[in-house]
Amino acid sequence: MTYHDYLFFSVRSSLRDLSPDLQDKYKKNFLKELQNEKKVITNSYVLTGLKDDFSLLLWMQSDRIENIQNFLTSLLHTKMGRYLQIRQTLLGTTRPTQYSSASSGHIDTERKGGAYLIIYPFTKTHEWYQLSFAKRKELMKGHIKIGRKHPQITQLLLYSYGIDDSEFIVSYETDDLREFQTLVMELRTDSVRSYTQQDTPVFTCVYKTPEEVLEFL
Repeated sequence: MTYHDYLFFSVRSSLRDLSPDLQDKYKKNFLKELQNEKKVITNSYVLTGLKDDFSLLLWMQSDRIENIQNFLTSLLHTKMGRYLQIRQTLLGTTRPTQYSSASSGHIDTERKGGAYLIIYPFTKTHEWYQLSFAKRKELMKGHIKIGRKHPQITQLLLYSYGIDDSEFIVSYETDDLREFQTLVMELRTDSVRSYTQQDTPVFTCVYKTPEEVLEFL
């Protein structure tokens, strides 16, 4: 899929003032909307307790950005949607990587099955772009080598140039957060790190089925 939109929501506390029966009815209608959508792939995650006032993430992807907008509008117009507030969005597109002509990873954007999804926006420094392409490619070799030491951690790189505030969105799927920490610590030692302008905020998300996500609200 070409367009990816990471949508982070908080839940209005007034939802809990409703009767259990009414909450259940609203959640079932919301779930029906999610399950009936054919043009947008959606994966759901919980952030409760992991980021201040963030409750859930819907990772939406489609080949047309209008499909995502239309689907999101439908969700927000449900009774359940009235209690959701968008707190953060990260928008990016798939493109072939500049530094490995053999790579086709950008084509496969399906969820890989990791228990955790870690996402952050990323921007390089001006000095990085003043280097020749050959020099940048050479520097990236070390970065790529470190990543290959952790094959069970999968990465998806999206491009946000000109369509969002950052230049990239980086996301990782893993079943082991401590191993992911090890990967990040190793990446910090690489010389490419000096060309990082920004790589926060970091969002750690726990995968749940839509049915399970709604139980957390």
